[in-house]
Amino acid sequence: MHDTADPAADDRAQAAPIRLAVSSNAPDEASELGGRVWYPHRLDIGRSAAGFQWRVNAINLRGVTVGLLEYGTPVKITTGDLETAYQVNFPRFGRLRFSQGNHVVLGSPSVAAIHGPVRATGIQGWSEPTQLLGLKIPTSVLHQELEALLGRSARQEVAFEGSFDLTSHRGKEWRSAVELLVAGLRNPDSLVTAPLMAQAAVQYAVRGLLLSAPNNYSEELAGDTEAVGSAAVRRAIEFMESNAHLPITLEALATRAFVSPRALQLGFRKHLDTTPMDHLRTIRLRRVRSELLSAPASTRVSDVAARWGFPHAGRFAIHFAKTFGESPSQTLKKSTELPGL
Repeated sequence: MHDTADPAADDRAQAAPIRLAVSSNAPDEASELGGRVWYPHRLDIGRSAAGFQWRVNAINLRGVTVGLLEYGTPVKITTGDLETAYQVNFPRFGRLRFSQGNHVVLGSPSVAAIHGPVRATGIQGWSEPTQLLGLKIPTSVLHQELEALLGRSARQEVAFEGSFDLTSHRGKEWRSAVELLVAGLRNPDSLVTAPLMAQAAVQYAVRGLLLSAPNNYSEELAGDTEAVGSAAVRRAIEFMESNAHLPITLEALATRAFVSPRALQLGFRKHLDTTPMDHLRTIRLRRVRSELLSAPASTRVSDVAARWGFPHAGRFAIHFAKTFGESPSQTLKKSTELPGL
């Protein structure tokens, strides 16, 4: 947010839609104007600019930019940190590859990518006819709407999961809200461009994103602590599988799953009839057993167990025997009995 000596003038400036509709066959112009609409970026068009075509149609309503972007040849776009805004992208038709840091989303009319303010981003595609719908939401606008929904100050930045299923019930509703903004983009006389309507339409799109796309405020915005769905449980399990060798707390799992610790516990109980930490222990026990089955006879069971997060030999042995029906030493003995060992 910025200070102004004339709030009324500032309101009038925000109320007036800013439009841009350009088509060009000049890569430099495409890069310069595209940077003005969204973010400064590098445009890679390969070895030759022959046949290059570019078209953008964008509008800024109440600080939020919605635009349609098309290229006639394959291109790759890269930016630095977005810094002051969140970006939501999806193809209205065609497919695109979106990335931010190491996270990759294969975007389609069914899947949107959500990029936060931190880490470089990339878009690659247009080898086939594709129209990108891009929504640029300033951080200040997103946080303002978040705090209105929460009824309190937001202590943390919003962290979205990174992809958004547009075929879900709420995903379909949210896309309809964005298409309402597109109507204002295409028709200068659209009702959505009227100041009061523009404010409501932008609010609908931004609040709808916060309420629909998984993020670190999702549970609080839902207003309950009921058991979470299988998707959150799956996110937690994927994190366990990739990081079983590291110290993991229930709070860390809940953060990765975008839910509260209590909701995650209820979700594991509902879907798997266990707890998150018991499931993690089972994963680690399987890793120990796998290692023992291929280890030389001189291996110390306690060393392998400790490496997988079991510092107490007695308790480890009890859990191992209960899970696999044999002691760790019996499993190790099998490794020396296998052919070729």
